[in-house]
Amino acid sequence: MQRIVPILLGILILASACVSAKQEPEVIDLAALAAEQPLDPAKTFAEAQKRYTADIRFGLFDEAALWVEPELKSEFQANVRRFREVRFSDYVVESAELDEQGVNATAVVLYRGYSLSQPFEREVRIVQRWRRDAPSHDWYVSPDFDGLLSPTQPPASAY
Repeated sequence: MQRIVPILLGILILASACVSAKQEPEVIDLAALAAEQPLDPAKTFAEAQKRYTADIRFGLFDEAALWVEPELKSEFQANVRRFREVRFSDYVVESAELDEQGVNATAVVLYRGYSLSQPFEREVRIVQRWRRDAPSHDWYVSPDFDGLLSPTQPPASAY
């Protein structure tokens, strides 16, 4: 018994040393990290612009409405009914520019599409005006309904 007590005492001392030497895993506060590293306005604009433009191209107007300026959403949704006969076959982003402050942006998009009631494809050039919301860092677009819905001449290749 006298031999076991020093052995047990040695084990306890060794175990307590191991426990105190063990470091706690580092906890990363993602919210604090995000506050320290704000989102890159150029990247978030490019993503927002791409998603909105693709949503319009594929006729996903409910999804596209998420990118519309809050005070223009009801007007956007009212105009969606006018798009029911329009099918966009393609689009090209001709230019996209972000201001130096990363708050406003402009994109020029060329949509190609047709109306179900007309047998030829038309091209429509739209200027998208974007604004970055300061508190949320979300991007919002002011839609150009007149440009998308105005009658245009078919491209020269249609003749």
